[in-house]
Amino acid sequence: MIENHEKESKLAQLLSEKETIDLKLSYSRISDFDRNGPKVLITRTDPSSKGLSFGRLTDDLLVDKVTGSDIFKNNYYIYDGEKPGATLGILCDIILDNYDDIQNQETILNIINNNNFWTRTKDENKIIAEFNKDEFWEYLNVMFKVKDKVIITQTDYEDAQECVRLLLNHKHTNKLFNSLESHYQFPFSFEYKGFILRGIIDKISIDTKNKIVYIEDIKTGSSKASKFMKSFLDYRYDFQEAVYTLAFDEICRLLNLENYTLAPFKFIFIGRHEKVPHVFEVSTKWHEAALNGFKTKSGYRYRGLNENLDLIYYHWKNKVYEFSKAVYEQNGSLILNDDFIEVN
Repeated sequence: MIENHEKESKLAQLLSEKETIDLKLSYSRISDFDRNGPKVLITRTDPSSKGLSFGRLTDDLLVDKVTGSDIFKNNYYIYDGEKPGATLGILCDIILDNYDDIQNQETILNIINNNNFWTRTKDENKIIAEFNKDEFWEYLNVMFKVKDKVIITQTDYEDAQECVRLLLNHKHTNKLFNSLESHYQFPFSFEYKGFILRGIIDKISIDTKNKIVYIEDIKTGSSKASKFMKSFLDYRYDFQEAVYTLAFDEICRLLNLENYTLAPFKFIFIGRHEKVPHVFEVSTKWHEAALNGFKTKSGYRYRGLNENLDLIYYHWKNKVYEFSKAVYEQNGSLILNDDFIEVN
């Protein structure tokens, strides 16, 4: 367990006393940097994947179930229709991006003309026939009606509901949700190595009798739990554990907890199709590896959180985001990595 006390950084302070880093970081952004390079510091990669959307839906339905809130009602809309394809779909996007409601036929014809859609004909009636379809009007009507909401299918909704039911009732996880005082989707921010690290914790549980805090994150996916380690490495979930654990003092401050200890971090995983929840506890060894980096037996080296923050600082300080630090410092003259090869 990690004691609740002031921690002194083992690393040299990067910043001078007068510097302030105007870059706030979440674990996912640090992971994005680690996987995709410094460009993500100025242009984020698109986080809106189907898997992430389903995971967020499951989290929100779970919170509604255990707290009686209305996150789903206020933020989601079930729609099983499909977006029109090809040019008609592009026309829909232009209308949705530039107007607040469905436009009249004349305005739509002007949009078509300005964008050179369906130029093979000059016959206005034929052009009108290209968009004057039920699928076009229905899609626009729904999108304008729920413009600020997340669109999901009925299947998404039912699958997420089933995941929530299993998390709350399955023998692997029911005790995690039914025994202690808990806080869901708990926001935090704190300073570390000159950066403001922030996040939202899925679940914090507090054992007031034994003065122990439990931090848990809920993950969903299409694969089985046996494949969770692959996702753990691919998306650097170890950074999430590291950041959330480093936030412990701030969490205690926000919740007015004194002399509490932190239990090992847990990932609660449920496969959308496997439908059996599993709990993965993060060891002290993994925590140290997340902070300081590690190398696999095959020779592949993973940077730790601290090294990534050092590199992020370099790019922020020098305002260079196209290539890695090594490329800039060595003027593009690099030596091929040979750590992972063995000579016969």
